[in-house]
Amino acid sequence: MRRGVVRVVTVLMGCALGMWGTAAMFAETPSQPTQEQTIQGEVVDPAMYLKEGQHGSTVSAQTYEAVDGGQTLAILDGATGNLYLLLAENPGDDPSGVVYDYINQHVVVKGRVYERGGVRGIVVTSAEPVEAPKGSEAATKGPGETSEPEGGN
Repeated sequence: MRRGVVRVVTVLMGCALGMWGTAAMFAETPSQPTQEQTIQGEVVDPAMYLKEGQHGSTVSAQTYEAVDGGQTLAILDGATGNLYLLLAENPGDDPSGVVYDYINQHVVVKGRVYERGGVRGIVVTSAEPVEAPKGSEAATKGPGETSEPEGGN
């Protein structure tokens, strides 16, 4: 009888330790910002890009409308295809303000990158426009086409 109790207790302790180890392995660790990084890509509406795959100058009017309605922008990294949501430095700050004038244009941004659960975000410290890569939709705009919203802004 005593051996049976010892075996049961040993098995239960082993199971508990195994579950604790598994839980610890999957526990979330706080996202630490990386050193300031530089990313080159297109300023996009993440909802339109994720749901419909749309980006580029042909959807600029819709992107401005979405942002003016409260949508936060994102940077679509041209090299990796990664999407970086724009994050505010402080609560109440507008994370999209620094890139608002570059909607659906290619930019070089610098900032602190965060990642959790496969989702990436960046607190942008600076943004500058760059020419679109050759062969991209934005680089092949016809004469008279602009990335400004219809009716001005």
